[in-house]
Order: sequence, then C-alpha cells, then structure tokens
Amino acid sequence: MQIDLFLYFSIILLLLLIAVVLYYSFKVSRLYKRIEDARMEAQSQAQIQARQNFEAWVQQHSQQLSMQLEQSIRTEYEGKLKIWMEENEKNIRKDAISKSINTLLGKIGEEFAPIFLAEKLNVNPRDFRHLGSPVDYIAFKGLSDEEAQSEIIFIEVKMGKNFGISTRERRVRDAVQNQRVSYQVVNMNDMLSELKDKLNSEMQNI
Repeated sequence: MQIDLFLYFSIILLLLLIAVVLYYSFKVSRLYKRIEDARMEAQSQAQIQARQNFEAWVQQHSQQLSMQLEQSIRTEYEGKLKIWMEENEKNIRKDAISKSINTLLGKIGEEFAPIFLAEKLNVNPRDFRHLGSPVDYIAFKGLSDEEAQSEIIFIEVKMGKNFGISTRERRVRDAVQNQRVSYQVVNMNDMLSELKDKLNSEMQNI
C-alpha cells in the first residue's frame, strides 16, 4: 500500500516537474525570440543610421570636392588666360587701336565728306546740303559762285569695303539717271485757299 502511494506521488511530482520544465522552456523560447527581434530591430536601425550618415558624409565631401575641383579649374584657366593675354597683349592693343582709327576715320569721312569731295567734284563746300536719307548729300554746284549753269549732284557716302547701295538708294539713283526729276514752285496761299474751299464744300454737304 505504501509502495503504491509513493509511486503515485512520484508520478505526480514527475508530471509537475515536466510541466515546470515545459513552462520555463516556453518562457525561455519567448525570451530568446524577443531578444532576437530586438537584435534585428537594432541591426536594422543601425543600418539605416549608418546609411544616413554615409549619405550625409558623401554629400558634404562631394560638395567640398566639387568646390575644390571648380576652384582648381578656374585657377588653371585664369592662369592660361593671363599667359595668353601677356603673349598677345601687343596684338590686342594693335587691333584695338586699328579698330579705333577705322571707326574715327569713318566718322570723320562721313562728317567732312564735303571738304574731301569739294575739290574732286569742283563744288564749293558751301553748296553741299546734308540729308542723310535716302542720300547723304545734295551738292548744288555753282550755286554760291553764281555761275550761268548749275548742276545738282546726289551723293551717297560709303565707308569701308562695302560699296553696295540699298534698294531705296538705288531707286533714287535710277530716278536721277532716267531724268525723272522735276522742279516745282508751290504757292502755299493757293494751296490753303483750295483746302479752305474744299472744307467749306464738305461742310455744306453735311
């Protein structure tokens, strides 16, 4: 009887022990899982932080590298430009002086053309009249000298290598060469009188 009772309690204790072992095994397993989850989370956060830190470092250093590279290129080409300017300074000055002289001579030529043309065309400089468009000058040859016969000369002044004339200038030239030129005396009193009569007529019609 005692043996059966001892065996019964032994089985109960064994079952309790097995239950306790299983319970704590389950708790330990859950604890390990939490530890693993925490480790994975920490690793993921560490990777994200490391990537962010790396990107920030790359951005900072790439900007510095870009600025250094830009400064290096600028310094290099500024040096090359300075050397080129020193080597070509005489040519640059010579070209600038030449262009200035040509511009100045062009302006002098246009402004003082009558003085230069007076002897060539045998026209008194006082007989030149400047128009500008569609021709530069009209010379009334013999006007100041009161010659019996006068001549009217249309003059277009060209500078440089371009001696071509524009369409408007060509039309003036053709009109002169084809003798499509006239001289008219207009009495403004007659014109105003005609205008007045016309206005009165229109008023009466209204």
